[in-house]
Amino acid sequence: MADSPQNDEGLPIAGRWWRDELKGCESTQVLEPVRHSKEIWEKHVIFPYSLNNKTFAFGGPKPNENNRNKETISFFPAYSNCNPRTFISGTYNFSYLKPPNKIFRSAPTIVEGYITWLDRVQHDFGSLWKDFGISDFIQLSRLGLKYQQEMIIAALHFFKSSSTNTFQFECGMMTSTLFDVAVITGFPPTGDTYDPTLAGSKIEPKINAKSYTKYIEEQNKLKGEVSDEEDVAFLVLWLTQHVFYTRSLQVAKMFLPMAIQLHEGQQFGFGKLILGCLYENMHNVYENIKKTGDGSIFLGSGPFWLLQLWLNATFRVEMDLFLPDLYNEEVARRQIEGVRLARLIPRTIGLSYQQLFRQYFEAFLWLKEFKERFAPFADRQIGPSWFIHSFPPLPESEEYQNAVWSAFLTPTVISCRFGLKSTEFGLVGYFPNSVSRQFGLTQLLPKTNYIHERDICLGYYGMTEPQFYALLKKFEGLEYGLTPFHFELSHAHTIDFHRWWNLHYESHLVDVMVLRSAIQAGSKAESNSLAKPPFPPVKTEPGATTRKRAATAEAGGPSKKAKSVEPVLIDDDDVETRTTIDHHGRTQTVPLEKEEKKRKKKKKKDKDSKAKEGPSQDVAHAGDASTQNQTSSHSEEQLEKKRNKKKKSKKSHSQSDPYVTITSKLTVKVNEELENKETSADPVSTPVKALTEGKRNCLSKIKRSGF
Repeated sequence: MADSPQNDEGLPIAGRWWRDELKGCESTQVLEPVRHSKEIWEKHVIFPYSLNNKTFAFGGPKPNENNRNKETISFFPAYSNCNPRTFISGTYNFSYLKPPNKIFRSAPTIVEGYITWLDRVQHDFGSLWKDFGISDFIQLSRLGLKYQQEMIIAALHFFKSSSTNTFQFECGMMTSTLFDVAVITGFPPTGDTYDPTLAGSKIEPKINAKSYTKYIEEQNKLKGEVSDEEDVAFLVLWLTQHVFYTRSLQVAKMFLPMAIQLHEGQQFGFGKLILGCLYENMHNVYENIKKTGDGSIFLGSGPFWLLQLWLNATFRVEMDLFLPDLYNEEVARRQIEGVRLARLIPRTIGLSYQQLFRQYFEAFLWLKEFKERFAPFADRQIGPSWFIHSFPPLPESEEYQNAVWSAFLTPTVISCRFGLKSTEFGLVGYFPNSVSRQFGLTQLLPKTNYIHERDICLGYYGMTEPQFYALLKKFEGLEYGLTPFHFELSHAHTIDFHRWWNLHYESHLVDVMVLRSAIQAGSKAESNSLAKPPFPPVKTEPGATTRKRAATAEAGGPSKKAKSVEPVLIDDDDVETRTTIDHHGRTQTVPLEKEEKKRKKKKKKDKDSKAKEGPSQDVAHAGDASTQNQTSSHSEEQLEKKRNKKKKSKKSHSQSDPYVTITSKLTVKVNEELENKETSADPVSTPVKALTEGKRNCLSKIKRSGF
């Protein structure tokens, strides 16, 4: 190996090798950069090396001594609080994936009237949208992207949030980056951090309706020129339903300041904000996945369309996706890659959700080598002009192009704040140097910007406004150099990275046999319940809008473990709830027949009417018990009347009528039996249907006795 002092562009060469000289290196491996210029490698995001007389580039910056100390090694890349699900032993339960459960219920949809309104507003404001750089992305909302929730959830089992925000596969770390955002949406990686307080004008459309369809009916003026207010109103809907996807399935007024800034053409970092929000929402879903071993369900919200499109692009072969011929012409005209990726569909047809999940999970589990197709955009063939521009750039565009590539490649933190509330200040880490191969760069040991564990940005968690701005200022001050030079694309890695990553991955991943067994057990347990007939979902009582309220309304007494049944999602804006309480205090659904629903309604009515008359006695029970006591009291009155009548008609008879005596005893016995049965039974755990049938059987005994 011979070292050259520098290349034609002025940067020192980090190494010059011939492949046959690299003993002990595989075909995708090279040595670490030479040490004599390490101060330069520590301050640059790319730097050159030569292999077989061709120039390639390392993805920097190279870590220094401070970055590889005992403390940083303890949390990078293995921050225990945020380890992937595959690194954690525990029970799996996939009931939350079972239809009709919809984890991403706010997935892209095209509601009635949306396309018509889009066409109307675009006619008057389309040219401005193009000038502001949002036109191509708005057109994506016409396609109605379909989420493959099993694919997304399978991928998120490998996601490590906060410390790296990457998927941790056997081949190394991978994630969606600002490079991917640029080619998928057309948004540049540059721009100031979004600040919702900077909306200039006071354009405030009057918003009364919240549901998407009614909102369109309210705001779409149908005729005449489109006003500024109508354009802003449209952008609010677009941001809510097609960009950030709130849980409530309603138009969110919090996006009004952003819509105004887009309308005014303010150039904030839209692409950075979308990626930051995706990282934060991936963390939220990842946290919920860890809690599903007990059969609980959850909702996911946020811009998961970006993750779906990135998965489609990066693992098209592994996910077995294809482009139907129907869309060939449309895809050929595309300006951004989002159009093609949204049209890819899986070949898998007729598989259950368990089979789909296992298929995708196994595909991710077996990513043993980084393949060239895992960097689908590295050649930059499709995208905005500034994205496909040559690199190194031409002199007339050098300043802007250098700013773009610096934003692509610089490790930093990015904001996930889009609201005005004090609880919505959040930052997440962005580490492109951990996934250098996705840019066509050679992966070396990555550097973390977090020197201490307390520096790790955890999204919204624990973030105050002063901390938000202080951390932004701190990380923006960590400037790295970018000296452009021509290089060939490479997806190689260094030997040191290979050893480091293998040690980390193998020491943290749950044993593969144990992991597969746990996945299989979770699927098998869920499959057993599929044999049971489906039950109708139970409606929530009025006012039961939270888990706490639902528990108060439904419990009625000490809880007892309920039967394991399929959970049913009951939507009330942001609320997910179930309808009965298990032994942990969690709500679940209990199957009820049609007659039981009617009985429950009647029971509530009787209970309400009795409450108006006066306080209930301690011995009386709710519902069936009160009804039964009323029946018993009525029966005794009738018996007493008959007894008196018989005494009058048979004055000479000195004894009670044996028929009346037998009937009276039978009635008392039945009442005592019911009362004992109800008193001994747990009011929560006793099946309602069994009590109802018991009451009917006892009353039928009275009728058969002639009463």
